[in-house]
Amino acid sequence: MKKHLLLLALAALSACTPTSYHLTNRTANRIGIDSVSAATDSSVASFLTPYRQGLEKTMNEVLARSTGRIEKGQPEAPLNDLLTDALLKQSILRYGKPIDCSHLNYGGIRSNLPEGNITTGSIFEVMPFDNQLIVLTVKGDMLLQMLNHFAKGNKLVVGGLRAKVRNEQVQSVTFTNGRTLQPNEIYTIVMSDYVANGGDDAGFLKNPIKSENINYLMRDALIDYFREQGKTGQPINPTSDGRISIE
Repeated sequence: MKKHLLLLALAALSACTPTSYHLTNRTANRIGIDSVSAATDSSVASFLTPYRQGLEKTMNEVLARSTGRIEKGQPEAPLNDLLTDALLKQSILRYGKPIDCSHLNYGGIRSNLPEGNITTGSIFEVMPFDNQLIVLTVKGDMLLQMLNHFAKGNKLVVGGLRAKVRNEQVQSVTFTNGRTLQPNEIYTIVMSDYVANGGDDAGFLKNPIKSENINYLMRDALIDYFREQGKTGQPINPTSDGRISIE
């Protein structure tokens, strides 16, 4: 009997049509929240004060000084050269082995550096993203492909080499370590994980001989570099060395 009652109950449930709903109307209102419409919560402000003070102290730390404003530019500029040289130097220290050259995507340089005090906050403005430094091991033909790719539009920003460019194509390359660029030789490049993973239309870099994350944020490498420069007591002089020449 119980079995028959259970079957009848299940049959009744299966015959029921579930209620369906659909959206018939919707409205939206903009709610402005600012210092006028929302009063400051004193307890929250008090709680955050030590954190804000700590952050301000960190951001206001003077790392180094510059004799002039350090600006980025195309095809080359003082900031381009300074940042790529800094990344190359710090990456070699971190990697523990020689690295042939460094690369920085032009669009990733988000600000210029001021004349006078260069603070931690200044470096955050230049490099606000948490990009990691990657060391790629590639053959010379892939390195040349990369150089040509970024030479288009005069966006080639590199350290550790000098390049002559004609009609947005690299004609010759000389490395500061004395090497020459040969299609079948092996080279190491340090760059952001963004570009190494194919960003900026550099998908051809996703298949290198080797890719190594050295667990070093680009921003941290720059902070370390400028802090060490500051310890020398010598100001930074904004100059370009002519590493990118347009023929």
